[in-house]
Amino acid sequence: MIKNMWCLFVIVFSILTASEQKIGIKTGIGFEFQTIGPLFAALSNSSSSGGSLYLPMQTDKYMIEPNLYYNYQSKEVGNLEEYESNFMFNIGLFSIKYRSDKLKTYSGFRLGMAIGKEKTLYISSNEQKTKAFLFGPSVGAEFFMSDYLSFGGECTLRVIKGEKEGYDYQGNNETEKESVSMLTPTLMIRFYF
Repeated sequence: MIKNMWCLFVIVFSILTASEQKIGIKTGIGFEFQTIGPLFAALSNSSSSGGSLYLPMQTDKYMIEPNLYYNYQSKEVGNLEEYESNFMFNIGLFSIKYRSDKLKTYSGFRLGMAIGKEKTLYISSNEQKTKAFLFGPSVGAEFFMSDYLSFGGECTLRVIKGEKEGYDYQGNNETEKESVSMLTPTLMIRFYF
């Protein structure tokens, strides 16, 4: 499934950048503000790293924005280590409305996939793996400080459906179905070329 998502991303990106002069596509790179995760890790004596990368491609009316997200957290308990890692890839498809020369709003949805690994000492000594499908309607706003720099926020109602494969207390293989809905606010900065 990840290979299919990457192929779709490469095809869409190639088509959009090949005809850049004809339809006036603006491309860029964006980063999510992540201050809570590293602060929590420092206070709880664990290590944490992560980041989110956005690749906006927009015309006057529409925006396609692939997003890559990675997070890793670990904690040592005695001589043993607990950890959790997550990787997510999604594509946002949005309709754009310019409210002024400096303010843009957009609405649409994000569609993608996530995979994760987790090892918790209290559940099992083996690793648990998660695969999930993501969908979420999104709204956002972007304030342009210049033609090349913007600051904005986005809110997504993320619906996640997936499976978690792991082992129970006796070491038997088990698969759990998961379904989660969460409201995800995001602050980000984007640089345009």
